[in-house]
Amino acid sequence: MMTAPGRVRPSPGPVEATPRVLCVGATSESWLALSRALRPLRCVALQVPSLESAFLEVQHTRPSLVLVHWRQLVAGAGMGLRALRLRLGGDGPPVVLVAEPETPAEVLEVGDAEGVEDCLLSPLRTHELRARLAMLAGGGVPAASVRASRVRSRLLLLAGASGPLAWSGLGALLEACGHRILYSATVGGGAARVAEQGERPDLVLSREGAPGVPRGLPSPRLQPLLAGVPSLTLDADAPVRPASLLPRIHALLGREDASLRVEARVRFCCPVSFGESGPRGAEWRSGVSSALSPGGLLVRTLVPAKAGTAVELHILLPTLGERLETHGVVAWAHAYAPRNGVSHPYGMGVRFLGMGPPRLMQLRQLCQAEVRP
Repeated sequence: MMTAPGRVRPSPGPVEATPRVLCVGATSESWLALSRALRPLRCVALQVPSLESAFLEVQHTRPSLVLVHWRQLVAGAGMGLRALRLRLGGDGPPVVLVAEPETPAEVLEVGDAEGVEDCLLSPLRTHELRARLAMLAGGGVPAASVRASRVRSRLLLLAGASGPLAWSGLGALLEACGHRILYSATVGGGAARVAEQGERPDLVLSREGAPGVPRGLPSPRLQPLLAGVPSLTLDADAPVRPASLLPRIHALLGREDASLRVEARVRFCCPVSFGESGPRGAEWRSGVSSALSPGGLLVRTLVPAKAGTAVELHILLPTLGERLETHGVVAWAHAYAPRNGVSHPYGMGVRFLGMGPPRLMQLRQLCQAEVRP
């Protein structure tokens, strides 16, 4: 006698890894608010009281995101954060600073110098944490939006430069313009690395021939990759002057004045909130500014707005205890994605729009005050 079949159980689908968020800081009211914000996100929240204990915790825990309270950077002046960054490695999880409106600018500068890539303002909002976790999982931005954003991101090959601070900081300025930079000892070596990633550089800058720098031309197999790519060769014996090179570089790229006058910027760290303008109002997100000029600012955040988006900005000025409100447009954006050996900052460059004369004068005074010794 045959029996009726029971309910067929669906085959289990792929099990997604539960995101782990490591919170570094002593228990406080702000940390309790963080726990409340993390609770509905279906993630594992781990808390350690200090950077030293976080260094030990990551030995057996693989966090998806590391949140560091700003007070952890006061006593050790960032030394513990530097060690933690080294332990996490270049491909490790992003480190986000949890700040407050009264966080001193000096603390933000330490975080920026030690590799903090984002900033969350307390009290923390659930949608901000959700956006970052979704970005880390690869589902934070529609694929079409990511592709459109990356089209505007130029890939520059710098041959003979060891990093952003080489050549009088030219690489750092180019990164602040929104370009992705591949640093290589030689043109040939850089072309081989670009070929491995399946990309084609938009510009080649070389300073080969300098003392201790070997000259390496691309192999015949790689020469078609660089055919037609604009190039600029710098004099190995002359000092590099980034302010005069940037207009030439952007002219070769066919790019109009989209550099946000980066050569006029000064290092200026302050919390920033931004919201995309729209009929339904703005959903505010936060980040931290690492550079400021009268024309615009650089905002470090894992979840920037798309390039070309109009945004409203709230810039907290710790030195004055004021909040500057203005509008801007996103000139370039780098959302979170694997770098694959290419150097660029996560975040966006914002050009100010409609800045009134009083506020513009205030920004100029702030920039001048930062440049003075």
